[in-house]
Amino acid sequence: MRQFTTDDIVGSDDSTDIAVASTAVVYTKAFKIGFGDYFSLDYKAVSSNGSPELKIELEQSIEDALPVTEGSADDNYVEAEDASDIESALATETWNKKAITPPVGVYARLKITGGVGNNADTILNAKINQRQEI
Repeated sequence: MRQFTTDDIVGSDDSTDIAVASTAVVYTKAFKIGFGDYFSLDYKAVSSNGSPELKIELEQSIEDALPVTEGSADDNYVEAEDASDIESALATETWNKKAITPPVGVYARLKITGGVGNNADTILNAKINQRQEI
């Protein structure tokens, strides 16, 4: 039997409001994708004092392990070789939905990088949708 699930993606502090100040690099907490076969990502960036400019990438685990430290760079989390960035310079402040096709794996996370025009108060909200076998 299959079911569809939607889960919030959270920052290392468990907040759904993921702060990406200026040109910071932010890693979300890892989320499980091991039972999914179709995926999409919903995401929205907002800034009260300017405009967002975000690069969003999907990293996946090597050895199917959680990061040593959530929210930090980890040698066991990489972007798949043939993968495109989810966004290269997100500047809109509306919800977006994108189909993603990660290679088979157990865990993934977002790597979010602020561009040179990214405002210091930028917040990203994101949700992972997946069809799972239960």
